[in-house]
Amino acid sequence: MIAEMITHDYVWHGAGATCDEAREALLSAWATHRKEVLDKFPQLEAKLPEAGKMQSHFKIRYREYERGGGYRSDERLV
Repeated sequence: MIAEMITHDYVWHGAGATCDEAREALLSAWATHRKEVLDKFPQLEAKLPEAGKMQSHFKIRYREYERGGGYRSDERLV
């Protein structure tokens, strides 16, 4: 399962066996990014939501792929 979130600057992805695992991986990546940015620019704290609040700002969509499959976008070709 892949979770994807498109923000203003980046496309975020998370992978897991379930939607919950994929979402947690994606939000963990966001939390790491947020911390790195705030370490350098603490004045941006109000503009960078915490991971738990990201779903109220950006949509997370899920894609399920079969192991061994080849895809173009979301369409399985082989």
